[in-house]
Amino acid sequence: MTMSGSVQRIPGYCALCISSCGCISVIEDGRLTKVEPDPSHPAGKALCAKGRAAPELVNHEDRLLYPLRRVSPKGDLEPQWERISWDESLATTARELERLAEENGSESVAFSIATTAGTSMQDGYPWVERLRQAFGCPNVVASMELCNFTRDFPYAHTFGSGMPMADLEHTGCVVLWGHNASSTWLPHGTRVAAAKARGAKLVAVDPRRVGFAAKADQWLRVRPGSDGTLALGLAGVMIDQDLFDRSFVRDWSNGPFLVREDNGRLLSGADLDESGNSTARVAWDKTADAPVLYDNASGSYERTGADLALGGTIDVPGRDGVIQCRPAFDLYAELCRRYTPERVEELTWIPAAQVRETSRLMASSGPVSVYTWAGVEQHSNSGQNSRAIALLYALTGNFDTKGGNVLFSKVPTNDVTGSALMPEKQKQKTLGLEQRPLGPEAINGWITTDTLYGVILEKKPYAVKGLVSFGCNFLMSHSDGACGAKALDSL
Repeated sequence: MTMSGSVQRIPGYCALCISSCGCISVIEDGRLTKVEPDPSHPAGKALCAKGRAAPELVNHEDRLLYPLRRVSPKGDLEPQWERISWDESLATTARELERLAEENGSESVAFSIATTAGTSMQDGYPWVERLRQAFGCPNVVASMELCNFTRDFPYAHTFGSGMPMADLEHTGCVVLWGHNASSTWLPHGTRVAAAKARGAKLVAVDPRRVGFAAKADQWLRVRPGSDGTLALGLAGVMIDQDLFDRSFVRDWSNGPFLVREDNGRLLSGADLDESGNSTARVAWDKTADAPVLYDNASGSYERTGADLALGGTIDVPGRDGVIQCRPAFDLYAELCRRYTPERVEELTWIPAAQVRETSRLMASSGPVSVYTWAGVEQHSNSGQNSRAIALLYALTGNFDTKGGNVLFSKVPTNDVTGSALMPEKQKQKTLGLEQRPLGPEAINGWITTDTLYGVILEKKPYAVKGLVSFGCNFLMSHSDGACGAKALDSL
């Protein structure tokens, strides 16, 4: 901190979104008057309009500075409030939470949290989670249900992790898919610009020619919502022209796993022998002309150096006779070939020639890195679109390699979210878990607003009678405002 007369300059970071840009807060006579970039900070070369507007937020005349308690009936068109102390507000809230938990169980209270990507909750989210976990609430509505769910979770189920960060310092080709970094994430945009200046190729998938789309080597003006079609078409060209990393697909994916033609299921060790392992997967070793087992627990094949088949129909000797199978990659390739560049042009409005050019560019420009964001996420089919993009990226073989999308090591810190505080039996009460066992409900206890509204109004499978909300405005962020108002009125 530096001080000159009554002016203080305090270094820190902006907590208004997930970027955490380095900044300097200027305090004059005890009042925040300006927030400036801090070039000495790794993410402080620039600040967006929201960060610079922090003084307006802090000093706004309508900003609440003290707890208020309603003193007029709920639903009053002109609600009346009285100021109370922090001690009274905290004690009242804690007392009511304890009462609801004792009378109806902790699951009778739901939590909600605003997005960590675009609000100051990125700074407080871990502590809200700790409170929720300690209280025993298995249900939380995160306003990210409208976007991040359809990106983070398909990538996690495809890669085994969320999409890693791009190693832009060493990449040879940057793909920005539905992500206008120069407007929405300035530090990321700065690194993309540096990579472009260094000579990296740039592909921008965006209906609008804004930001980096105006500077891209390939601007793919995709029809909104057809991103999955584009990804399959690009992959089809890479496969047909043998532009993909065959060794990566063979050694680091489930592409070689055999799929039964009769029922569409992965072939298992138990299909080959009665005493076989039902969780072991099966590939075909072309050299030995025999099946080879893959052990999920160890993550390895029973024989090293096998030449695994990625295509063709294979007759596998099974315990009950011959089982006709195809490698999973062969089925994926067949799907991609349905989306020829001409078919892609028809569905996405991107010229067929440009689809072919972009495929060759991605295959020939060195390590490829990709980043997707809100542009891909605001569609009813966005989960499948994300899966298609993830599989396309896998073809490059650049996952977790220098210049690609890398699982960078992190500074070890203690997890304060308290994920071990809630009993497993309580977690199983998460609403929607049976319908979506692979979704956010199973990992974070994140439920949808629709689910919460339905349970509040119908009181099934149990009643939700209370809500603790940290910055999440259902009525403004969810389309069915009337249903939301009815549900919230009934709490």
